[in-house]
Amino acid sequence: MSDTPIPLSRRRAFGVTAALGLGVGLAALPDLADTAAAMPPIPEPTIPDRKVLAYQYRRQATQNWCAPASARIALTARGKYPTQDALRRQMGVGPQGSHGLQDPQEIAKTLNERLGLVGKSFRYRLYIPPAGTLKERLRRRVEVSIFNGYPVVINMNQVAGDSYSAGHYIAIVGYDQTRYKVADPDEPARNGVWYHQDKIVTWNKLNRFTAFGS
Repeated sequence: MSDTPIPLSRRRAFGVTAALGLGVGLAALPDLADTAAAMPPIPEPTIPDRKVLAYQYRRQATQNWCAPASARIALTARGKYPTQDALRRQMGVGPQGSHGLQDPQEIAKTLNERLGLVGKSFRYRLYIPPAGTLKERLRRRVEVSIFNGYPVVINMNQVAGDSYSAGHYIAIVGYDQTRYKVADPDEPARNGVWYHQDKIVTWNKLNRFTAFGS
């Protein structure tokens, strides 16, 4: 048998010392409150005033595939490159010339499944802010989502001069203090274009967007 002593864990060592009654009173132990006060605070991450994500742009394959095309843009920022067809099937979007996205919650569901975020505290979620609060809440959610490396997918009824009576999805891939950088799968000329926050809010449909957060 080895004569080398087996070191006790800190918890076991404390228990043995207390059991031996060596006369060490509790007053001799460091005050936990003082110890905690002496520890430096853990700094909270500072969200920068500007951040842009790298991504791969692909124009939507057909008129009714803007949701899967925008979701794909978001996924490419995370190193995932599924086909639009695979995503539209997962979302329940019809084939070419058929119906578009029926349930907006399918965007978050699909993104979470593809990224392994199902059940996580931080994951993609559908947000529908109350009327009149979209600008502030979208700004906050975009910053958190982009800061963490996840593009935002937002539902619009207009982008620049084009109107979409049935709604249209684009991705937000960056922000600065007053603008959002978007990737519009319907129009390559609107890929990587910056628009003022006020315009994105004005063009938004039904106050809803999908972003990464808690």
